[in-house]
Formats: sequence, structure tokens, C-alpha cells
Amino acid sequence: MLAKMQRDGQQQILRPEGSAVGFGLSRRDFLIASSAGVAALVAACGGSRDVAAPRQPSGTITGEVVDVLGQRQPALGTIYLMYENGLQTGLSIPVDSSGLFTFNEVAVGAWQLRFHAPGVAYVPEEYPHPVRVTVADGQTTSVRIVTERGWEDGAPMIEIYIGEYFFQAQPLAAPNSETVVKMGTPVCWYNVGLLQHTATGGPWDSGILNRTDSYIWVPDRLGVFPYTCRFHGTQMIASLRVT
Repeated sequence: MLAKMQRDGQQQILRPEGSAVGFGLSRRDFLIASSAGVAALVAACGGSRDVAAPRQPSGTITGEVVDVLGQRQPALGTIYLMYENGLQTGLSIPVDSSGLFTFNEVAVGAWQLRFHAPGVAYVPEEYPHPVRVTVADGQTTSVRIVTERGWEDGAPMIEIYIGEYFFQAQPLAAPNSETVVKMGTPVCWYNVGLLQHTATGGPWDSGILNRTDSYIWVPDRLGVFPYTCRFHGTQMIASLRVT
């Protein structure tokens, strides 16, 4: 997971958790220093010199949200930052009054961006979504997300992303958890990962889903239906509760 902080009103991504720099003392040295007090510990670490963590390579993602004619859409929806495999990072930012958004200090590597404005706008099927981006050190990556007002196909839909190795209802559900839907509400499983997966359980089977493939099931019965991926059955287990 990522370490996070707030600065100047924006969320900042620092580095993967667990990568903090330590002093490298052995257990014996630590115990000796502790018994001698704080002064001895400071001396063991090189006196009063400051110890700074090395700079983590990072860049910036900037983007604009537009309609199909290329006109910016002010304050329309929220952009969610996702890992390369499609799992949500927990970081998001609203589109501003100019139709723009920015993620600062994003670690170098591949990421995905998801537009979310339920009941207001969606990304038409002919445009890629989520949007894949690659961040380079010290560079700014620019993206454009094309949207259309209204519900896709005129009806609300529950989206469950599939990736390595999870099912995750969008945008904020816990991975591999239970999703609650009302009978008759379409459920769409969408492979945002890199490997082949399936959504198999209860009265449905998606078959093999390659990257960007999707499968829709319209619940026609009540109940709790556990489901899994045929290829990763011990890692990807979730359930759908139809009410």
C-alpha cells in the first residue's frame, strides 16, 4: 500500500509502505544505546546530523475531463487512482471547476485512472476506461478522459472490477468482499487486470475474460451467491447478495 499525506490541499503519494529508512543498529547496539540514554543513541547515529530519507522517484499526472466534442466539463465527477492491476489505491481527487485534475508525487511506474460520476456521466464504451498511464521520474503525464452525460444504456449498473487477484465493486468496496444489489440491477464484471480471469458462481459463468473484456448478469432471483475465478480460486473469492 502507499503512504499518504496532505499538503496544500492535495493528497501526496510518497512511497510504498515499509520503505522508510532505518539507522541499521544491531539489537545489541540498540540495547546498549538505550541503557546509556538518549545522548548515547544520538552519538551512535553520528551525533546531531540529520538523517534524511533518499528521494523517491516520482512524477505528476494531470488530466482534463471533456465531452465527446472536446469541451471541458467543470466539476464533473471524481478521478480514482488505481494500481497497474486495477486495485484501488484509496486515493481520489474531484475534477475542479476548470474540468482539470492533478495527482502530485506519484511513484514511478504504471497506473490506471477511473472516472466516477454515478447517475450523472459515464465514459462511452468506444473510449478506453479505466485509462492506463505511465509515470516517469520528474515528468508530467497528461491524459484526457472523454465522458457523456447520463447513465450508460439508460440504466444504473453495478461495476465489479477483476484484477490480480481480486474482485472489487467500484469505487470503494473492499477487495474480495460481498456486493449487495437489488434484483433486476445489472452487474458488470470487467477485467482491468493483465491476466485472464473468470467470474464463476451461482447461476452465472462469465467464461474466460481477457483484459478489457466484460460480462453482465441481471439478477433474476434472491439469495447470496459466492463466486470465484476458475484460474485463481484460492485467491479470488467474493459473493453477490441479491435483495
